[in-house]
Amino acid sequence: MKTLALRLEPDEASTHPMHAFVAERPEFGPTRLLQWNPRIGETNVLLFHIDGPPEPFLPALDGVDTAEVVEPSAESTVDGFYLYVRERLTERDRGLVEAFADGNVVVVPPVVYDTDGSMRFSVVGTGDALGRAIDRTPDGVDVSVRRVRSGAGAAVDPGAGLTDRQREVVAAAVDAGYYEEPRGATVADVAERLDCAPSTAAEHIRRAEATLVRGAVDDR
Repeated sequence: MKTLALRLEPDEASTHPMHAFVAERPEFGPTRLLQWNPRIGETNVLLFHIDGPPEPFLPALDGVDTAEVVEPSAESTVDGFYLYVRERLTERDRGLVEAFADGNVVVVPPVVYDTDGSMRFSVVGTGDALGRAIDRTPDGVDVSVRRVRSGAGAAVDPGAGLTDRQREVVAAAVDAGYYEEPRGATVADVAERLDCAPSTAAEHIRRAEATLVRGAVDDR
């Protein structure tokens, strides 16, 4: 079993109109598809987080004739809003969904629709099944594998790359207040909790932070 971090770059004809809409407007950040309930060949029920204001997003979505039901969250903030959509699948969308509907492949949420027009997500499965999914991706969608890891932990655990000692050090730093604002502890305080030299604690913290940051940006 493997985990692949994928980047898909659809051409203009393969890009959903709302993805194109967000990519063209600086007030919007990446859209995240958080969960879905697909019925291939018919409709998809989707839950999104939209990183931007409801206006002008919702009026633009009204113009997408495949969107049958649209329910925005009652509350919205500067960080965006949630959106429930039931949408009919076009031939374009159906081909992409079917490519990753292999029974031995799991798509791990979120699917990120980035502001550069690309899509990013992780998939878990056997090597053969993942290869088939990539091969079945429709024409007009360029696929690149950005990272390959063994097992599934990397797809669901942001700290999967940490060693046991790094986890211990980070936990001690959190407990000590090292990550509070303003900072409530120093590296020396963390080292005292761990009964090690400050230089050792600092190195573990640096390496752990580097791993977590790389995971957070998903090798962008």
